[in-house]
Amino acid sequence: MEWDVRSFESIDSTNLEAKRLLDAGASSRLVVTARHQTGGRGRMGRTWLDLPGKSLLVSTVLADLGGFESAMLVALSARAAIVASGGEGPLLKWPNDLVYGDRKAGGVLCEVYAARNVEYVIAGLGLNVGYLPGELDLPTKLKPTSLLIEEGRIWDNEELLVELLHELETRLRGDRVEWWSEYRRNLAFMGEAIRVDPPFAVLDERGFGEGIIEGFMRGVDDGGNVLLEVEGRTLRLAAGDMRRGGGGNPPCGS
Repeated sequence: MEWDVRSFESIDSTNLEAKRLLDAGASSRLVVTARHQTGGRGRMGRTWLDLPGKSLLVSTVLADLGGFESAMLVALSARAAIVASGGEGPLLKWPNDLVYGDRKAGGVLCEVYAARNVEYVIAGLGLNVGYLPGELDLPTKLKPTSLLIEEGRIWDNEELLVELLHELETRLRGDRVEWWSEYRRNLAFMGEAIRVDPPFAVLDERGFGEGIIEGFMRGVDDGGNVLLEVEGRTLRLAAGDMRRGGGGNPPCGS
């Protein structure tokens, strides 16, 4: 089954347009892409800014998947598309970012949306592609970057989109166990000292939730929760904003 690709020069948001098209009769495998968004959004209501033609902006409608698995699948496919096109590729920062070290090249925003009594996940990818140094001076916790800056070459957005959909199709036809294995192989900050900023949700524990949590990144469980070692205990965080720093010295054997 082919992807139903709808392309726009400029639009308010590819995720919003996907919702409108679903309401009008579209279904899973819908892909909405644009050269520019006037109202792009990231996690926690943050604004996603872009210059026309400098980013790969694409929303993919998926069915029969949860939100975390959808974000994971799109992020993995984006990384694989970059590698298949000759790049080194970013790592994946929990829960939804593509990073080169401490520098963010992109992210995935997933939204569950019901249309005509069917529940879908809309996975919106924003990937900085053609930005030059100085064009991304934004007040963000992770310094923004682009494929051009990190990989040192010019990229074609249309070719990246074709590769992205190919990689996504390959994974959808594959095994969920392999998705998770690939995701864990490409996780950023493994074993490193990290900080998680609020708002966050800690499972199985009480007494956290207001201040910054510092610890060591130990992985992600099968539910999509990050595993953080804090003072000899392993906490499971279901949500939060992660960055490098804090934690002190790692325990022996780390």
